[in-house]
Amino acid sequence: MNSLALAWLAETVLITYRAVGRGEASGNPLPNLPLPSEYVGTVIVFGTLGFIPGPNGQRVAGLLGWGLVIATALNLWDANGLVKKVGAKKSPQTSFQKRKNTTGLAPTSPIQ
Repeated sequence: MNSLALAWLAETVLITYRAVGRGEASGNPLPNLPLPSEYVGTVIVFGTLGFIPGPNGQRVAGLLGWGLVIATALNLWDANGLVKKVGAKKSPQTSFQKRKNTTGLAPTSPIQ
């Protein structure tokens, strides 16, 4: 089994863990199971990487595949749990909405 196939297998395990272990798929039609489209996405991405020709190309494809696995694993890590929450929540308004109209003119949209 080459490096790219192992990376794909690790990616499917991470997707399954994210859905089952962390409960992020509780709203799916089959509760606590990932959608099939999540697995199909990995087949498309890793399958495309599998078409890179040559032994050096496959080495690069394996590195890219493991990079995707690492990115998925880091996406599972919650950094907010380690940081103290200071102050109140920010309002969902954008900086454009926060500005006050001091010109006396009617407000206009930024897109004309």
